[in-house]
Amino acid sequence: MPEAPLTGDAVLALVRRAEIADDDVLAGFVSRSGPVPPTASDTATRLVQAGILTPFQARLILQGKHKGFKLGPYRILNQIGAGGMGQVFLAEHVTMRRRIALKVLPPKQAADPASVERFYAEARAAAALDHPNVVHAYDVSCDKGTHFLVLEYIEGDTLDRALANSGRLPVGEAVSYAVQAAAGLQHAHDKGVAHRDIKPANLLVGRDGIVKILDLGLAQFFEDSGTKLARSSSASGVAMGTTDYVAPEQLLGGETDHRSDIYNLGATLYHLLTGQPPFVGTTAAKMVAHNLSAATPAHEVCEDVPEALSEIVGAMLSKDPADRYQTAAEVVQALMPFVSTPDRAGRRSGKLPPLAAAAVAESTASLDTRPIVAAVEAARELQKWKRRALAGLVGTLAFGAAAAALAVVAVTR
Repeated sequence: MPEAPLTGDAVLALVRRAEIADDDVLAGFVSRSGPVPPTASDTATRLVQAGILTPFQARLILQGKHKGFKLGPYRILNQIGAGGMGQVFLAEHVTMRRRIALKVLPPKQAADPASVERFYAEARAAAALDHPNVVHAYDVSCDKGTHFLVLEYIEGDTLDRALANSGRLPVGEAVSYAVQAAAGLQHAHDKGVAHRDIKPANLLVGRDGIVKILDLGLAQFFEDSGTKLARSSSASGVAMGTTDYVAPEQLLGGETDHRSDIYNLGATLYHLLTGQPPFVGTTAAKMVAHNLSAATPAHEVCEDVPEALSEIVGAMLSKDPADRYQTAAEVVQALMPFVSTPDRAGRRSGKLPPLAAAAVAESTASLDTRPIVAAVEAARELQKWKRRALAGLVGTLAFGAAAAALAVVAVTR
């Protein structure tokens, strides 16, 4: 067990050993701030205020730790994810000063040479993907026995957090996120890469409104806690999905393909629209239901979900992969008209940022997009008609009120 520092000088010594800050930076700190505070906690607080330590680093330093602050050329700034899936860190390239996310391969899999080999192969496949709706994988490496993946860092929240905060999302907003995810999946599927574990926790919405798919092509290497299925009976022995969103064929441990991603996305969209996954209950009950039961149609759970949209989600959740949409591009095409669906207050809740809209258009380039255009135009015309009807109603009411006023005047005379 490391020994916690008791003095400010001991804190500075640990910071130097951890290689968190260069000597000249610490010397400048001492010269500017005056005498080092006598207590370790006060010194750590001052270092955080000066921007030399992050709160995460300060917490570890005060525990007496000086190892694990670097992985290869990256300095660890914060821990942004933890659990059975391993650890995810916010880090910064020491020389380039670029912030990235580091995902560390869990020790259990790192001890298995076959798993490590697959990890690198899948990482290379993920690095070949280049799409606005997919988090970019920049590098994969190993430092002193720790295997890690270098990923694009995006400031934002995953959709499971959005659900935790709001319960469910407005229809248009939920659809716009699903459309973007489907566009990213189409790009990956075109490259021969499947995700195998699409769920709200693996869809991150950036501050700019663009959805990023996390762990594309790498989901099988990271165990999740709570709802992750036990190891499948397949030869690879890897986890094959999360019980709330898993496709029937994944549960059976048989052959899966890109259409499993379509089921996973359908279950995710169902959750976004209704505030609950397609099936509830124990893990065993959910597994049985995914194989044998039809989910209650989304429009019956929440009346503001259009029935036509509910039917699309139902098709995505078909038990037989042959009965689902056969490509993610077809899902994009089917869902696009519902991006404009107003929320319960009548406001349009869904939108596609320009970059995402361009990516969506590219994903459906091989399809006949006339149904999309026609549906969007029909929705616009309907909105125009409603506005005109409302204006006419207001005009009629105003005319009626004026006529009534004149009649009152006439009677009083």
